Amino acid sequence: MKHEEFIKQVRDIVAAHVSDPSVRDRLLACKLVYGIGDGTYRGICYFGAWQNGHPTATELVEVAASGEESPVQLAGTTIHELGHVLAGHKAGHRKEWVKACAYLGLRAVKAAGTRYTLSHFSTSIRHEIAKLAKLSDGSPIFGAASNNYVGLPPMNLKPCPLGIGTRGGKSRGKGSGSRLRKFICGCEKPVIARVAAEEFKATCDVCQRQFHRAPDKTPSSEGVSVSVIHLVAAAAAGSAVAA
Repeated sequence: MKHEEFIKQVRDIVAAHVSDPSVRDRLLACKLVYGIGDGTYRGICYFGAWQNGHPTATELVEVAASGEESPVQLAGTTIHELGHVLAGHKAGHRKEWVKACAYLGLRAVKAAGTRYTLSHFSTSIRHEIAKLAKLSDGSPIFGAASNNYVGLPPMNLKPCPLGIGTRGGKSRGKGSGSRLRKFICGCEKPVIARVAAEEFKATCDVCQRQFHRAPDKTPSSEGVSVSVIHLVAAAAAGSAVAA
């Protein structure tokens, strides 16, 4: 089995276990490719980057050869990125993305560095993934010390970029959004600090209170119970914005 067929069969397995037809259609509508990558990620989701006749553009998902470790990792990365397709571009790697991955059968997943084993897959899909035919078209050797190939560096795991041109993704031109987090103190006219981290442990010298994370300008789904059907609607709206 070739790599391209392998990742698509993983998607087919996941989609077959999804009961909601709108969710299944969204997973099957996105463009799924096995590409090179740049050596810094295993997979990436380009939101609103593919038009295939649907009313709104859908996602293009790349599973990267330069981040490949094993067939189990390829399967895990495929579902990781399909979780982004389902959760939408505003979810990032927060709770709604984790819920989407769990719904698709991927458990205990992290933004980066997950050491995938079959135990990461729910029992509903684990055995089917394990039974997939072995890869028959070779394997990538980017960055291997035993060859003279001058190209991509060895894999350096980082949080996946979430998508090109989306809030929370890497800054890659107009519309990409900032990666800085906004924190404010407790003053009547609060001091604003923008920090490239999820936590900011600092105290204001004026009000003597600790800085806390300020809400984003756009409404966040964090802390709100959202059904999978609603996640699909949010993802569709995100595609239209990103496009």
